[in-house]
Parts: sequence; C-alpha cells; structure tokens
Amino acid sequence: MIRFFWLLAWLVPGFAADLTGQWAATLKMGGQGYPLHFEFKQTGGAITGAFGFRADFLWPLAETRLEDGKLRFVMRMPSGPEAVFEGTVTGDALSGQLASTAQGPGGALEMTKAGPPSRLPSPLVPHSSSGLSKLSDEFSRPETRREWTTLSQAEDWPGRIERMDIGGASPGRLSIIPRSGAWWGGYHGVYLFKVVRGDFMVTARLQVTGKAGGEPANIWTISGLLVRAPGDLSLAREQRKENWIYLMTGRGPSQARVVDAKSNRDGSNAWDITPAAAGWYELRIARIGPLFVLLCRPDGEPWKARKLIFRADLPPALQVGLNLTSDFKLSTTMPAAKFNAATFDGAGVDAATLVDWIRFSPLPDRRKALNALAGKPVLDVSDADLLRIAE
Repeated sequence: MIRFFWLLAWLVPGFAADLTGQWAATLKMGGQGYPLHFEFKQTGGAITGAFGFRADFLWPLAETRLEDGKLRFVMRMPSGPEAVFEGTVTGDALSGQLASTAQGPGGALEMTKAGPPSRLPSPLVPHSSSGLSKLSDEFSRPETRREWTTLSQAEDWPGRIERMDIGGASPGRLSIIPRSGAWWGGYHGVYLFKVVRGDFMVTARLQVTGKAGGEPANIWTISGLLVRAPGDLSLAREQRKENWIYLMTGRGPSQARVVDAKSNRDGSNAWDITPAAAGWYELRIARIGPLFVLLCRPDGEPWKARKLIFRADLPPALQVGLNLTSDFKLSTTMPAAKFNAATFDGAGVDAATLVDWIRFSPLPDRRKALNALAGKPVLDVSDADLLRIAE
C-alpha cells in the first residue's frame, strides 16, 4: 500500500505536496526578473496565502485553489490591476503564468519552497522603558515644542518646516505648515520625534488639510506616525540608508483620502493604502520586539487593524514621532540626495496638519492575548488578534 501511494505521488504532480511554508519567487516579465515572497498554509485541500516584495510586508492572496496539482490564486496590489496566477505544483517547485485582469503585461512566475512558515516571536513579552507617558504631549503649553527634535537638528539636513506653533493657529493643538518634503525610499519630509527604547505604544490624533483648510491641492499630502532607525552619522549624508515604518492619512494618489502603511528597508519601501474619510483620525503603532501592529480609526469609530509588520533589523532605540509628506511629485523628479539637500521654497506646497495630541505608553497588560499568539503562524493571525493586543 505504501509503495502504491509513493508511485501515485510520483505520477501525479502535486499529489503529495504540502504547500505550507515560505516560497521564494521570481516574476519574469519584459526580459527582467522581479523577486517576490509567498507564504502558503495548506490544510487538506484548503489553501490560504499571502505575498509581498519582502517577507516583512505581506498582502493576502484571494481565491486560492489547489486541484489535481494545479494552483490558482489572485494577487491584488495596493494600486493597479489585479493579476491571476495559474500554474503547476511539482514537489517543492511551482511554475506558471501570471496574467493581469486589465490586459496589462503578464509574465512567468516560478517559485521554490524556501522554508517553514513564518511565525510570531515566542514568547511575546513587552519590554517597555519606564517613564514612557512623560514623552506624551497634549500641546497645551507652547514651551513643550522644545522637547521635540527635528530631523534637521539630529542629522544635519535642511529644515523642512515653513511654520509651526502650539496654540497659535488652534488653541491646544500643534500646527505645522511644511515646506516641500516626502517620505518614501530615501526621501525626507518634516519629522518631529523623541527617542524611545524598547517596546511601546504611540497614538496621535490629527487632521490633514490644505493651507486654507479643506482638501489639499496636491496628491500625497499625508501626515502621521513615523518609527525610524536613526541615520548612521558616520556615513556621508547621501550614503545613509533609511529604515522605518509609518502610518499616515490624508490625500492619496488621486482625489481620495487614504490611510497609508509603509515599511522602508535600506531605502526600499513596501506599502499599501486603504480608503479613508476626511477629518480627524487617530493613528496607533505598537511595538513588541520585531513585531509592529498598526491601527487606525476616524473620530467616533472603533479601532481597525491596519497592518502587521515584522522588522527584526530595527534597533532597540528608535526615533518615534510625527511626519509629513507634502510634495511627492517633485521628489519623483530627482534623486533623494538632491531632494533632501534643498527646501525648494515656492514649490507650490498646499499642506497643513493639526495635531490634537500624541501619547506614548507601555503596551497594556494583555498577557492572555499575547500568550495565545506566541509562536503562531503569520497566516493564522487575524485582525481580531491584533486588536486584542493593541486596541
């Protein structure tokens, strides 16, 4: 009997294959090869999966199906058309075609199994520094402005703030009018931060508008929370690599409002956006070692889990604070080193951000929720799980 099943597995590709685990992939398109990362979980005939450009930032696959050694799934990117993969499983290899549903270019997708499934760290025990709440700012006193450090002060870059005050434009709030700036890849925008060591939770309530109120005139006018590894000051400014995670809201790549989550690794970013409303938003980032949980909500709404990101490369001490993107279009016209070295006054920036407060705290005591997730496969982690940690 055992010999029969061995022979059947050899004759029928994919019969005995278990797709569970990490897969390294290459998309061959237009004479170029593009690396991708996949994760699958197989339970009997049921398949779930996720994909991304890197293992730290994944999107779920849709309509995943495995039948008679044939695998099919749909990839939906944060922008652009979706794509459908259809291919064959042969042991620890997958190969097939990826076709765009919008009649765009397709390509050959080849995968090899790269290892066991990704899992959450174990144990999941927060290690927070004492006195985190002292870093909070309700912006009720103008003198607390001195407690914040800007990127220009810390790392010798030009200042990117046109005007900033506490209580002037709006009582009890921080008001920021930025110069030209952008946070993506190696590019810089406005950044106010405090240094935090260990695990933490940071939450801010803010609103993004144009200078005169209402909708910003330019695409990618967004503000939010940035968690960043300090730049290596032993290197020349143009040689420093950007490593950070952000959660921002405002006007996105079109007229619409968005909430944007991004993970930037050595100046290369992975990102996705979801629709958002105008008005005031609360944004939250919680850190537990290499695990970062991102949550958001408009005023009066319940918290929603926005993203789960793994960044084991980020150091114990991070810069944590408020960031603004105000001039994405201009940043795309030149290298990051050139953009970062100038302020481009008169560039047509139309952005203003009001911050009601920003609050730092240790993670709440959620031992039961953390213990339940410790060592759990990434694909088994639900939005409800993330809310139980950081809501």
